[in-house]
Amino acid sequence: MELKIAGSALLVGAVLIFGGHQAPVVSAAPGQGFIPGIPTVVKSPVALVKAIAIPGAPLASTDLLWVDEDTKRMYFADRSNSSIDIIDAEHDSYVTRVTGFVGAVGANGAGPNGVLVTNDHKLWAGDGNSLTQVVDLNLSPPRIIQSINTGGVMRADELAYDPDDRLILIGNDREPVPFVVVISADTYRVVATIPFKEGTGLEQPVWDHQLHRFLINVPTARGAELAVVDPKTMAVTAAYPVGSNCGGTGLALGPFQRLLVACGTPFIVNAVNGSIISNITQVNSGDEVWYNAGDGQFYVTSTNPAGATVLGVIDAQTGTWRENVPAPGARNVAALASNNHIFSVVRSPAAGTPDTTLCTQFGIRDTGCVAVFGHK
Repeated sequence: MELKIAGSALLVGAVLIFGGHQAPVVSAAPGQGFIPGIPTVVKSPVALVKAIAIPGAPLASTDLLWVDEDTKRMYFADRSNSSIDIIDAEHDSYVTRVTGFVGAVGANGAGPNGVLVTNDHKLWAGDGNSLTQVVDLNLSPPRIIQSINTGGVMRADELAYDPDDRLILIGNDREPVPFVVVISADTYRVVATIPFKEGTGLEQPVWDHQLHRFLINVPTARGAELAVVDPKTMAVTAAYPVGSNCGGTGLALGPFQRLLVACGTPFIVNAVNGSIISNITQVNSGDEVWYNAGDGQFYVTSTNPAGATVLGVIDAQTGTWRENVPAPGARNVAALASNNHIFSVVRSPAAGTPDTTLCTQFGIRDTGCVAVFGHK
């Protein structure tokens, strides 16, 4: 059987062909990026369903989120409490937090920043002072077991995991010359440092199992570029321009080797050759973006053309915008594929200003919260 797919791709038996390149179709666990065959896109609208109160100091400074499909937990960087906070993503409830991070006012960069969980239940997070922290989630309570110096002065930020070679890639985005380091997830040692001399920062990376490459959204003076890093040679093998006059931020890998590359607005890009498939103009792209394998959609938290903060929903199969859901105060996003709950952290308002965030719809005021969205 032969089926045409938008974006110059063909599915022929068990081989995907992209612009003359081909790769075998392999299966992946839900939420880990690539889906063989045609994803099932859930067409029902998305709506705000709940807000989760977070104890401790108000959420004035937060960063990225990560959902782990295996443990059904959502983890987010809570600098205001110098912690990674843990949410039960099945039951939409607060669980606990892991402390010991630099916090919001570190002299050499705030932290925690980027966060992910590996398949051996270790949580990795970028921190201030050029540190990468490793948390053992198998312990009760979970705690930091390793601090790894990445060789810079300022913060270590966003990261990605190569489970095939057991490697972590993490960016030091605020050094005079931004660089990434590659760390062994077995020995906790830095095995390579790769500078980005033309980068004005480093943003969200992802691991592409099909291509066996790391991909990184790199802002430059020219605009966003998609850098391709080979974990075998520890070198950048390609750089694809995405958008001009915009700073790159988020990056997420969906089906059919389609990437959502955030550069002011979302671009849908072919990961194989960097060609642009579409540009979404109905929503801006914010910071972190996410692909949810459970409903076949990309998610962004940003503003609409009128300036209101929304959760943007993009069909990953067709590369088209579907809807914007009102989400006052929402920042960054992740989803649990097994129940299609979409999470976003809402920061607390500045002191002395009225709370106009979505948290107030659930009786939570002046502290921030975690918003939960779902399909109607």
